[in-house]
Amino acid sequence: MLIALGAFGSPAHAQYEKLLGPLAGTVKQQLLQGWTAAVQDGWFTLRNSEVPGGEQTFYINAGQAPETGRITTVNVVVSSKSPKASIGVALNNTARKGLCLIEITAAKDTKLFCLQGQNRRDIATVANVAKLDGSDRIKIIEVPGAARFLVNDQRIGDVEDEPALGSEIGIMAYDEGVFGVAEFDILALKPGANQTAPQQQGSGLPARGGAGGTSPQPKTQPQTSPQNQPQTSAPASGGDNTGLAGSGPYPRFGGDTLRIVGVYVGIMRSIFLHEFGHALIGELELPSTGAEEDAVDIYSALQIVEPTMYPSDDKNLNTMVRDAATYAALQWYYSGKVAEKKGASATSAWQDEHTGDLKRFRNMLCIMYGGNPSVFESVAQHVGFEDRTKARCSDEFQKQNRAWRRILAPHTRVGTWTPDGQQSATAPGAPINVVFEPSKRKIGNLFAVNLSEAITGSIKLLEKTYVLPRPLKVVFKDCGQLNAWYSPREGSITMCYELIENIAVMISDIEMGTVNGEVVSKGGAPATQPRQQTASPGQGMPSQPAGAFDELKDFGVPPTSMLFSAPYKGPTPISHTRSKLITTPELVRLITNDKSILIIDTSGLNETLPIAYPLSDAGSDGSVADQLQTALDSWLQKKTGGDRKVPIVFMGGGMNDRSSYNAALRAGSLGWSTYWYRGGIEAWVANGLPTAPVKSAKE
Repeated sequence: MLIALGAFGSPAHAQYEKLLGPLAGTVKQQLLQGWTAAVQDGWFTLRNSEVPGGEQTFYINAGQAPETGRITTVNVVVSSKSPKASIGVALNNTARKGLCLIEITAAKDTKLFCLQGQNRRDIATVANVAKLDGSDRIKIIEVPGAARFLVNDQRIGDVEDEPALGSEIGIMAYDEGVFGVAEFDILALKPGANQTAPQQQGSGLPARGGAGGTSPQPKTQPQTSPQNQPQTSAPASGGDNTGLAGSGPYPRFGGDTLRIVGVYVGIMRSIFLHEFGHALIGELELPSTGAEEDAVDIYSALQIVEPTMYPSDDKNLNTMVRDAATYAALQWYYSGKVAEKKGASATSAWQDEHTGDLKRFRNMLCIMYGGNPSVFESVAQHVGFEDRTKARCSDEFQKQNRAWRRILAPHTRVGTWTPDGQQSATAPGAPINVVFEPSKRKIGNLFAVNLSEAITGSIKLLEKTYVLPRPLKVVFKDCGQLNAWYSPREGSITMCYELIENIAVMISDIEMGTVNGEVVSKGGAPATQPRQQTASPGQGMPSQPAGAFDELKDFGVPPTSMLFSAPYKGPTPISHTRSKLITTPELVRLITNDKSILIIDTSGLNETLPIAYPLSDAGSDGSVADQLQTALDSWLQKKTGGDRKVPIVFMGGGMNDRSSYNAALRAGSLGWSTYWYRGGIEAWVANGLPTAPVKSAKE
């Protein structure tokens, strides 16, 4: 029996909206006799002490999921003497008499089942996924005709073509007890539930630290406790031993979870905080003298360094925060150096509003170094920061920090981490709504599933810091381009998964010696076994590797007697005009049987075959009659003692590295006994064979 409660005026509705989001307006109309509702201890609470076996639901008409998908999320908790008491999220379709429910019971069981009329289909029951400590989060990811159900980012089960899909979404509480709900959100339809309800006593539920009071961590510090191996639950097809659905590379940085999170969060924060700086200038109409792009770089650097200045008691978290800060800046250094190596200008085109990458790195690192020299001294030494530059960084940090705090003070709530804020701690303001769309890429799904909750929490802290005049929407998505941007017209920030992936691959290729972000052995372990300095050619080599890698894949590129031009990236032919193409098994036999073999690696990577010499210049373009040709011939004569019958093998990073083709063409034109190992490092590692740090070509 539905009843009308006259006591539910607009203030109560406003409190519910902060915790129930789009469901807030349903409480007054759908609350049943015997159930009471309130806001206590940071939760929207439901109590039932009068109706054993009673069931309370609140539904909103959500309609069919969009093609791009939608994500429903909610924090739940239950306190009851009855082990069957439960709280959950339901998909309901009254017209088709269908319902699917994922629920957490007071006994810590998670259950997923669907009803069609009176017929029940149990899909999954999983024990101890829920903790009942106030941290349990239910997530439902929908696309048209299908849904995936998760608790605490662990997949519970999937449904497809169920009658329940495509109509209503809501929460359901069952039996006697106290039930808590917070942060209910249907991201694709109506994102944004503002968590600012005041704490009260007496609910019997765990108090929520984010629903009132101050977080003990710095305001921009990501709150996350990564598992040993990131797992995905995104509703995407495909997958492999990375545990992530989707296509594309997923650099794993040696399998160190803290480093993985540090790198990816660092990349994300550098991009996001830059765009958020633009949003602050646009939304708050801040004065900006000089180049705005440079100004928001400084804002980003100030926000990035701050968490490192106030470490927590969690050593792992501190390590992750330092790594994130380091890579937030270091990506610009690597990008600038890659441009230099390719022969490109280290600065942007003269009409580009952005400062060149290396200069951006200098400016950001100087701010970060000035704010925390002890943390960033190693980075400063690594990149060759001069003492006179470091001496100026302390002043630069102080001046920029004071300037930004003064400019933002009129729009900042006073708090533990914002003592100079001029707005009251309870000043009303618009929310920041965060949406992570499912991705077709592995790294996109790493963010959409594994990192979304921590990143959302970090971004929502900015909502509590600044008083914004209108809602700001942050969308992480597949964009089809390497980009990120703030739109003043829409009041939105778009974060492209492709840009994060591109930077992560660049860092991995430079630091880990990967090729396009992926260098793993056949068994999935990093292929970076140390080189034995005393090993002779062929030592430790298997007689015949198990080749699961197609080294003769035809890309439709004809063999040529012309040198490929820089940057030497692109598909290669399946034969050579001046050299003999060999595969991994043939190379292993050659190494084993001919101790005089000379292997030359033109890839420029940090890892290579244990007996190979790095000589990237040998793969340069030009002509086979230029000065480099003479220099290469002299180097080969020195290494072989002038014996042109010595087998010389040229290799690169893989089948899309044309530099090794060029080198083999140069040597073959000089009359050397030349072989072209087309598969290169990519094929070598795929066959489970060892690599080693590069040695000097002079050794």
